Amino acid sequence: MKKGKYIKTFKLLLPYLWPKKRKDLRIRVSFAVVALVLAKIASVSTPLVLGSAVNSLTELSSGINLFMLVPIALVVGYGVTRVIAFTFVEIRDALFSKVSQHSIRQISLTMFQHLHNLSLQFHLNRQTGALAKYIDRGTKGIDFLLRYVLFNIAPTFFEVFLVSGILFYLYGPWYAVVTLVTIGLYSFLTFKITEWRNVFRKRMNQADNDVSTKMIDSLLNFETVKYFNNEAFEANRLDQSLEEYELAANQSRHSLSLLNIAQTFIIMVGITIMLVMSVYGIKSGEINIGGFVVINAYMLQLYQPLNWLGSVYREIRQALTDMENMFSLLEVAPTTNDDLEDIPQSNDAEIRFENISFDYDIRRTIIKNISFTVPNGKKVAIVGPTGAGKSTISRLLFKFYDPKEGNIFINNTNVNKISQNSLRKIIGVVPQDTVLFNDTIYYNIAYGNTGATKEEVISAAQNADIHDFITILPDGYETIVGERGLKLSGGEKQRVAIARTILKNPKIFFFDEATSALDTSTEKEIQKNLENVSKGKTTLIIAHRLSTAANADNIIVLDQGAIIEQGTHESLLLEKGKYFEMWGKQKPN
Repeated sequence: MKKGKYIKTFKLLLPYLWPKKRKDLRIRVSFAVVALVLAKIASVSTPLVLGSAVNSLTELSSGINLFMLVPIALVVGYGVTRVIAFTFVEIRDALFSKVSQHSIRQISLTMFQHLHNLSLQFHLNRQTGALAKYIDRGTKGIDFLLRYVLFNIAPTFFEVFLVSGILFYLYGPWYAVVTLVTIGLYSFLTFKITEWRNVFRKRMNQADNDVSTKMIDSLLNFETVKYFNNEAFEANRLDQSLEEYELAANQSRHSLSLLNIAQTFIIMVGITIMLVMSVYGIKSGEINIGGFVVINAYMLQLYQPLNWLGSVYREIRQALTDMENMFSLLEVAPTTNDDLEDIPQSNDAEIRFENISFDYDIRRTIIKNISFTVPNGKKVAIVGPTGAGKSTISRLLFKFYDPKEGNIFINNTNVNKISQNSLRKIIGVVPQDTVLFNDTIYYNIAYGNTGATKEEVISAAQNADIHDFITILPDGYETIVGERGLKLSGGEKQRVAIARTILKNPKIFFFDEATSALDTSTEKEIQKNLENVSKGKTTLIIAHRLSTAANADNIIVLDQGAIIEQGTHESLLLEKGKYFEMWGKQKPN
């Protein structure tokens, strides 16, 4: 099962490794492979040149070879072959670097775009810290996998068989057999111990995810922690995960020491056996001194990359798991199809809900067969007690969810037939809880229209009655608002939200409990702003405070997901129904 998942991961990675639209990157991969082959040829030639140099030096010391040219040439040749091998390795890495980095860039971008296309439900259920870890480890795993599988592990095993063939040809079959048996035992033991060690690595990763999730969640809720004096509780909660990570990390390190000892023992036993065999070979005249050096050099040359085999194998397994976790996010399908047509261009903007029903859970229906219209240029408010389904209407209009029954129309066009992008372009939202980017005030206002000029941004701020406040700040429009805008008050954040919505210049304004979290004085000021910016525009208001909805052209009273009353403020008061009851409880003394 795991093997099938790993093959699937490799298939997903292959288009990034060999991109069809980037001929220059495919050429780089090809030349990198050529450089790899040349590096291996130079690498396996080095011990042979060294052996010949040793033999020539032996002959020189015995007086057989009176010419210095041959041994010097061989010694120089040994140095040159090592330089050539190293140079081709670096050329290979330099050529492939752009390919691997391009792959990481494209995959990261694809992941980012995909996450933005996922449903609201996915983002409500996500754990931001763990999700960030998945993506971070997954992208790092790509670079590791490409470099080590393609350019280290596969070439190393190729080199093992090449060296075995050379030893078989030069010194007989037993040297090749001992080499293959030694490397085989080495690899088998490494894989077995590494599989055992993976349990500790998984515990480390789980604990690491918990640490990241708890730390980020706690810091994002910094104020809540302070409100309840729970700093010590948060620290202890985090320390539990840190302790689990510490324990797993120690177990991993101890098992690594055991692996290293076992690897060294096996490889040195193999080298010792071969050197003892070569000693007997020298005595019988079958092997010269240079052969002794060649055998030793080959074994040490194989041992160096294999010394990291356990760690590399473990990291490859982990990289595949991390990539599988990351690529599994790509399998989460968006809830709505956005390959649809744009909404027809029009200066009008009429909204119509027709027999809409919706539930998050089939055991509890949230919206029950409601129908209403927001005429072009008119203002309609939806009011009702908490849990009546008001905010769900906003999510349906914005296509965060699709209705279970019924249809929503914009200018008589079913929203199911138009793309999310074109629909959301014509709607400007001022939410109840305004969340700002941890950037400047200018950036947050300009976010409403990223192509706007500075003059347009300032004009929007003036229309939202926040320009004067911004100008008295030490850094003005370059003031950093902090995480989620925590450096600003509720009213200031709402005015920034209004300013960026003005800058967007939508055809439909949507105010979702835009003043419910503000004090009475600030609420009245914000209401005036909202009145001014939405004058003559199609406006839908979701309101808990009835004062926000009092001057609407039509007020819809929602209760338990159904429309129970609708009309103007005056007509609803005359009915003395639910609205009259709510107004009596909320009206100022």
